[in-house]
Amino acid sequence: MFSTITEKTFFHYLKCPNWVYFDAHHGQKRMHNALMQKLAADELVDEKKAHLISDRQDIVSVQAEDPDEAFEQTLVFMREGRQTITNGLLVDKHWVGHPDLLERVEGTSRFGNYYYVAVDIKRSRYVRDDFKFQGCFYAELLERIQQVKPQQGYVINPDGEVMTYAIEEFEHHYKLNLSEVEKIIAGQRPAHFVTSGCKQSPWFEECRTESEGCDDLSLLNRVWREEVHRLTEGGVKTIAELSLKSLSELERLAPDVSSNRLEIMRDQAIAIKEHRHIIRQKADLPEARTELYFDIESDPLRDFDYLFGVLRVDAKEQTFHPFFAESPAQEEKMWRGFVDFVEQHMDAPIYHYGWFEIEVVRRFSAKYGISEIAREALDRNMIDLLSVVRPSVIFPLSFYSLKDIAHYLGFSWRSEDASGANSVLWFEEWLNDKSKKMLLQKIMDYNEDDVRATYFLKRWLDKNANL
Repeated sequence: MFSTITEKTFFHYLKCPNWVYFDAHHGQKRMHNALMQKLAADELVDEKKAHLISDRQDIVSVQAEDPDEAFEQTLVFMREGRQTITNGLLVDKHWVGHPDLLERVEGTSRFGNYYYVAVDIKRSRYVRDDFKFQGCFYAELLERIQQVKPQQGYVINPDGEVMTYAIEEFEHHYKLNLSEVEKIIAGQRPAHFVTSGCKQSPWFEECRTESEGCDDLSLLNRVWREEVHRLTEGGVKTIAELSLKSLSELERLAPDVSSNRLEIMRDQAIAIKEHRHIIRQKADLPEARTELYFDIESDPLRDFDYLFGVLRVDAKEQTFHPFFAESPAQEEKMWRGFVDFVEQHMDAPIYHYGWFEIEVVRRFSAKYGISEIAREALDRNMIDLLSVVRPSVIFPLSFYSLKDIAHYLGFSWRSEDASGANSVLWFEEWLNDKSKKMLLQKIMDYNEDDVRATYFLKRWLDKNANL
């Protein structure tokens, strides 16, 4: 049995409580490869982490691989009062913490007139809840080891900025979740509930198979636990049962859930049971002679956006335009090329799928600048097809990723292992050996397929949700 609790246990718990259960009780822990683990946990590659702390003067690194030796080496550095300790290990019974850094600060502890705080280095530019859980976990471990508890948690983002949060303000929430984690480790099976977070778990297929086997309500797209709880309290426990209910019945059985939500959930239950889509309203999309379809490829392990792919479509032809940066030093040149292209197509709608492209465009605009004419074009013309799909069509799918929907509609990617996560691994492999040009071509093909899938979906909406 795997009964150790680490800082990653909280990430696993928030994504899918059964991830923790399966790891602890299925005899063999199932793990992603090292890069996939970093990708899932919002971490950066070691070279990027080292660069972000390269200005520190007194840095020591724990080198021991054996956990007992690593913990002892960490204690030696703490007793010596070293300023920055990397790769440190914090241990107390079955709790094991791996903070990216331990930083010495003024105060009083068992070691003298100083104590240590834990710091993690993450690619996110805001402090997520799972980071705070990890920080509370480190603080409790540090209290047991140095006899003083840090009051602040710290996260360094890819820009080198230190983001802080108060441990005390989040501690009650942390304690409640720690209690649930301990119960799971002890053998209590968590309630079954499939979410998009389960997709990040190496146990996802087991979760999905169980859900489908019991016709679980969590198979509904974007359903909330509280909504499932209200439906279950009213006697509606499966997709099949929900699909047979009238709206008036559901309003009586689950009065605390809005009529609109009840109708959407019931219609999706029908769609899943009958494996068909349901058009709810017209997809309001502009008419234009020229259209652009836009998708970005990034290496989040390095905080590096390296490919802006655009498919230009008009009545005569479809042309793919890749804007590529081989290294971060070339990002600005890539951005300038993309902005120039946008300025040449001022009236063309720019279709993309999801929020990511908007976030990157805003970040690049702030970092590298943008002309007013291009800013106006991007603000006016960028259209998120996901935000168009949700109110317009109910698909018989639990997840509404571009790949889920496009596959349902009949579109295929050229590579059988095409995925956003795999594209990161392909790029990392190419960076390590640039003679592997086929890998770079595979990434280009993947990006082109993404924008063509977006175009495929838009054409389908024009034909089927434009009544």
